[in-house]
Amino acid sequence: MAKRNESDFDTTTTSYDDGEGRLDNLSRTASDQIDNSPLIALGAGVALGAVLGAVLPASRKERELLQPIGAKLNNAGGGAIERGREMAKQRFDEMAGDKVREFFGSSSSSGGSSTAA
Repeated sequence: MAKRNESDFDTTTTSYDDGEGRLDNLSRTASDQIDNSPLIALGAGVALGAVLGAVLPASRKERELLQPIGAKLNNAGGGAIERGREMAKQRFDEMAGDKVREFFGSSSSSGGSSTAA
């Protein structure tokens, strides 16, 4: 294998731009992608924000400011869930009662007609 000298390498050109050209190209590409599909860009931004929010620890100030709001939301959510559960149970009982009455009503009428004949 031949030994290479430092002069064998062309140091005047590189396989990438000086940084500014590459950054401009990246910026232009990102801008084009956002223009072509803004909803996807919005979704990606929201997802990135959610990941960063989950990964980064909450500061003392964030906890201090958001704790009262979280407590209110928790209480309101618990009440809403309980009301929804009660409404669902009531509606299920109504529907089940209708089906039971329908079942016994139709079987007694068909049974009554067969015994009358």
